[in-house]
Amino acid sequence: MAKTATKTRVTKKHVAEHRSNSKRDLSPKWDGHETMTTDQFYLHFRRSMDYYRIEFNGRDLKPKVINWMSVNGYTKEQIKAFKDTKDFRCNGTMGAIAANLLRGMPPVRADFNEGRNTAQWLGNQISKIIEEGKDDYEPEVVEDKAAVPVMSIQDRVREATFAMTEELEETIESFSRDPEAFDPKAFKVLNLLRGKQTKAAHARIIKDYYQRQYKEYLELQEGKCEQLKEAYRHLSKAQVKKIVAFYQEILSACDMLMQEAKVNRKPRAKKSKPVEKIVEKLKYAKANEPLKLVSISPADIVGAKELWVFNIKTRKLGKYITSEFGELSVKGTSITGFDENKSVQKTLRKPEEQLKEFKAAGKVALRKFLEDIKAVDIKLNGRINEETILLKVS
Repeated sequence: MAKTATKTRVTKKHVAEHRSNSKRDLSPKWDGHETMTTDQFYLHFRRSMDYYRIEFNGRDLKPKVINWMSVNGYTKEQIKAFKDTKDFRCNGTMGAIAANLLRGMPPVRADFNEGRNTAQWLGNQISKIIEEGKDDYEPEVVEDKAAVPVMSIQDRVREATFAMTEELEETIESFSRDPEAFDPKAFKVLNLLRGKQTKAAHARIIKDYYQRQYKEYLELQEGKCEQLKEAYRHLSKAQVKKIVAFYQEILSACDMLMQEAKVNRKPRAKKSKPVEKIVEKLKYAKANEPLKLVSISPADIVGAKELWVFNIKTRKLGKYITSEFGELSVKGTSITGFDENKSVQKTLRKPEEQLKEFKAAGKVALRKFLEDIKAVDIKLNGRINEETILLKVS
């Protein structure tokens, strides 16, 4: 007996949790920096700076600098002076430093940056910008208060992507805490990303983000860079090999998800072109009074199996026949889709009499009409001009 699927009831609690998760700040945290070793602190600083560099530009991070100023004793006049400067003056490094300080990074650490005060450096940069940009002020444009800022699709995808990497970040952190116990094979990256409903767009962002760190560890493994060897001197070759294998697993999982998306993508439906548009450039003779001939509508050619034509000037009667399972169509001023071997024309010696017989002939008689004409077969080339009458289609 088949089991019926049970529906999970969505409660207010679930909705509240979902909303809170979507608003979480995904920027790097500095919790536990007191217990970090010199190398761990340096590595965490590099990663956090990379995060802000990849995700934002200086203009995006300018509010972080303003926020840092407001909690560090700057006056309203100083904050306004900085705010009124041109956005390009605030570079990404300043913004990233301010963001890190706001997230708990210590401004001074004896074994980092030769013990220099990061907050002091940021303050000097702010003073410099205020001085250089004192003439930058432009009248503020009054915005419509009713207008609600809308998050772009790219921002939504990026936000959703970094929510998918929480477990990956936790695993990388576990390597930093205990590289000896770290086992890259214990974590199934592909299963995790599939469980998170990771699409090709998400996988592309994840790959770009982790590829930088992967290349750094790969360069360390090669042993050619003395600076990297010094920064990671606490790691053995076996430990470096494990973290490289883990990053390779991440990149391979992303490649697989992107490839699967290509395979499973539905082919783009070809937009059908109106028949009138297809035949609009076709030049043909609409009628001929002496021979009492009138052309059919060229739109009837599209999709037909046979087309009879008569050239008034050369007195040639021709029949276009489609290739097997094909259809006739029009491209520019030519007929397409016909069998070049079967489609032939013959010169009429007495056009008036023979065309009169043609018009009176039925379906069966037309099958051998061209064969019965005693003249040489000439292959049709598909071209139609102002001398051509479109006689009949079938």
